[in-house]
Amino acid sequence: MRSPTLALALSSLALSCWSLSAEDGVVGQWRFDTPAAAVVQDLSGRNHAATLLDGGAIAERDGRNMLVLPGTGGARVESAPDLNLKRGFTIEAIVWPDDLSACRAIVFKDGEYLLRIDAPLEGGAISFFVHDGKGWEPRVRAMIPVPKARYHIFALWSGVESSLWVNGIPSSVSRGAPALKPTVNPLLIGSTAEAYGNSFAGAIEQVTVYDRLLSTTEILYKTYGITARPAGTGITSALFEFRNDLQGWHGGGATVACADGAMVVQTPLRHSYVIHDNLDVPVDDKDFINVRMAVDKGSCAELIFATTKGGRRISFPVNADGAMRTYVIEPWKWPAWGGNLLALGLVPADVDGATARVESLTVTTEVRAEPTVEVLRVFTDSTLPRAKRPETIVARLRNTGGPLANLSVTLGVPAGATMQGPATQSLTALGYQQDGELRWTVEAADPATCEFRVTVSGPGMAETTQTSSQTFQPALAPSKDEYVPVPVPVKTKYTLWTHYCALWKTGTHYGWGKIEPWPERKPVIGWYNEGTPEVADWQIKQCLEHGISGLIYCFYRTVLDTPVTVENQHIGHALHDGLLKARYLNMINFGIMWENGCALGVSSQDDLMQNVLPFWIDNYFSHPQYIRIDGKPVLYVWVPSRLRKNLDGSANVHKALDAMREECKRRGLGGLYLVACAQSQDADALKAIADEGWDATSAYGNGWRTPPDMKRVGNAVCAPYDVFVQQQEELWRFKRKLNLRPDITVAMAGWDPRPWHEDFFFSENTAEKFRDLCQRAKTVMDASPTAGPEKDHVVFCCWNEHGEGHYIEPTRGRGYSYLDAIRDVFADAPSEHTDLAPEDVGLGPYDSWYRTSLEAGSPKPYSEATSWAGDKLRAWKGTGGITGFDVKDGILVAETVTTDPTLGSPALRVRAGKFSKVVFEMALSKAGEAQLFWTTTPFPGASESASVHVKTEGDDAFHTYTFDVGGNDYWGGCLTGLRFDPTSQAGVRLRIRAIRLE
Repeated sequence: MRSPTLALALSSLALSCWSLSAEDGVVGQWRFDTPAAAVVQDLSGRNHAATLLDGGAIAERDGRNMLVLPGTGGARVESAPDLNLKRGFTIEAIVWPDDLSACRAIVFKDGEYLLRIDAPLEGGAISFFVHDGKGWEPRVRAMIPVPKARYHIFALWSGVESSLWVNGIPSSVSRGAPALKPTVNPLLIGSTAEAYGNSFAGAIEQVTVYDRLLSTTEILYKTYGITARPAGTGITSALFEFRNDLQGWHGGGATVACADGAMVVQTPLRHSYVIHDNLDVPVDDKDFINVRMAVDKGSCAELIFATTKGGRRISFPVNADGAMRTYVIEPWKWPAWGGNLLALGLVPADVDGATARVESLTVTTEVRAEPTVEVLRVFTDSTLPRAKRPETIVARLRNTGGPLANLSVTLGVPAGATMQGPATQSLTALGYQQDGELRWTVEAADPATCEFRVTVSGPGMAETTQTSSQTFQPALAPSKDEYVPVPVPVKTKYTLWTHYCALWKTGTHYGWGKIEPWPERKPVIGWYNEGTPEVADWQIKQCLEHGISGLIYCFYRTVLDTPVTVENQHIGHALHDGLLKARYLNMINFGIMWENGCALGVSSQDDLMQNVLPFWIDNYFSHPQYIRIDGKPVLYVWVPSRLRKNLDGSANVHKALDAMREECKRRGLGGLYLVACAQSQDADALKAIADEGWDATSAYGNGWRTPPDMKRVGNAVCAPYDVFVQQQEELWRFKRKLNLRPDITVAMAGWDPRPWHEDFFFSENTAEKFRDLCQRAKTVMDASPTAGPEKDHVVFCCWNEHGEGHYIEPTRGRGYSYLDAIRDVFADAPSEHTDLAPEDVGLGPYDSWYRTSLEAGSPKPYSEATSWAGDKLRAWKGTGGITGFDVKDGILVAETVTTDPTLGSPALRVRAGKFSKVVFEMALSKAGEAQLFWTTTPFPGASESASVHVKTEGDDAFHTYTFDVGGNDYWGGCLTGLRFDPTSQAGVRLRIRAIRLE
């Protein structure tokens, strides 16, 4: 495999913004290109010579000299302060592995950092570790290498995050190091202490150490060999039609040829690419890259671009069916797009051994593609459709190609169902990235699962067909009840509880707005007003009729060294305003889990005993419906290690737990049963929990190990839920084998956070697989030789984590199937029963709060607004730590109730580069500091890096606060959202009369 040298023009402006100099920040550089050398000089000029160890030698490999190691030997560099780990640190290495049968070291400095290839038993990935003064984990893992291939690696540590770039592909993990300790240990290249792996087996071209973080642009330029050259020497148009020749495109690890009117690209490895390295194309007005391509493998492709403003990789989904399609990419959404385009590359597939045929690749001001309509979703308007009544079938469409007119959409109805009205409907026009929605009325004659077919056709487009199964429940006689029907509990010998996360009241978090584009996640009781008794009674009924007897609510503290009250806790509405006022409260139990990870813990044992525990006792533990084990109230604690930190050590935790138990005894509660959440196979953590005197372990969500086989779906990656089912059983058995404390089994219903952020998720999640998980849990518990809660208690995670995708609450897409699985496995009750939706008994809807919040929103899924004043301020929402949110007389008013209050903009689609400031006209009752975060297409998550602070006044008078965002490296591309933290204090009154971008 060769790595082409790209001679690319860089304008003087670009060179003034950042440097491509290989020497910038280099504190050690070793190129193993001198044959027979026993000592390799340090090219950084720092005199850190590398001495070769026995077992390896510099020899020719692939036409150049390298350090060739047979699994022994390496090179040793004596320790020096500038080679020690620091905040802002980069290692660059180019390696060719041969033997991957064992763990292989690349760069190692004991007690500081380790870059290696993991052993096959650990997954075999390229990994980077930072030692925090206490231990090595967590590592960041990248791709799994194959023998005889070239890997260009960058390992970075910022002080809070570890990152790995391998052949231009990034990975990262949060990694702090508060106890960072420099050492005098040598830096070893290709060698390591036996405890950390074996010497490298293969060849090492070079290793470079930097005392700074390399930027994304620098990493990509180095990866693809980009060097400066005189401006104006490249071609000025990027309209490539591969009818007869390659027009300057060539491969980077890929075989490239022109055949049958297309560029044929064969990629032996998933990171193989083709690239054009002689461009000088002005692109400030060119928003689109159109790739007409057919590929036979994979799920995702990537574009690589380099401009005079920087460089990026953009991934996009592909259909690997061998059919020719045009994929439209919008590079303007990435900050580095602009100026002149210098290089353009394509990775056609994310798997090994793919073949792609590329007919054309064009960079244009407008979309150049045939119309391409996707059927996004097909669903019923009703959340629990029934036979023998009219139901509405909804189809959501999106055009991802060129403009389209006179679109025909036909619904095919199966036998057993009838259509009311025409089967074919029309859309007069559908532009690029425009959505459409069509509705049909159907009626099923009998309860059944029916397969409907949606067919889309139109001028100039390929016909698209998608099928969707919809289940119709048995018909019910019409009724009009006055209230939620009385629950009919089922009997079970097991104690079944479920975690409950109260994120669905408008203004307290993201709310339903981010879930609505995923209609299958709509609860059967609708986009409900969380924190109302009638909604709570529906949830009580749903639980009890499927064997669940308790709900565990998250408790969020907001202020330290202050007594907890109902008013100053966060998102307590579902419990205090809903369940505790519900008509059927006396039929169900409830508990709390202290969410001391994202929310606050305590400052001391006195703070715990004087300000927190009394509130828990008075409001929760003493309640007759509170959950108990052995007659004692149960307290879950989410992050026991955080309590350890708050109280300065395990010994103090032990004292605090005992003090809590004694106080509960003194108050007549018989003590306190304390449960520590422990969600991974970490023997040390479980031992610490046992030593601290916790009564039991359990979890809120089970952890998982990275599955070996994953695939990409859009911008996310996934693995089948079956893998997670197996890993959860392994976790239960691991805890029981250690037998340090009783473990209350937790069964987690999945993980799919894509409504909130595109990330890893478990796919192919079905009720049948969840039923298998429940059966495995039952088998493990039944085999327990003891008689504690480990024998008969199960906690399901979670009732309503709709954003993270682990929920058992009945929804439109799942119906009651997950609750039915619980009932079938654990309850002594017949399978046949009738589950209800509010509309079945003439009740509901319960969505008035959410509907009101939508009135000021954009009819599009995003807003292009750049200023908000008067009633337009209603488009912003209180997303956390806020109460009393409203817009009165054109002024947004609210009060903070936590030390991390947040306001959120609507979803945006704004060219950030046109603006350099965000201005707030605001009045606060207390002085402090405000912080503005933003998200963009390439950086979808809020981070400290993408934020700006300003000092604020506290005189209740309006002031203009200007956030200078233009100078931040993360500002640019497509702005997708703003998050505003007006203060870091609770109890602050705030008023905002205008927000604008300038």
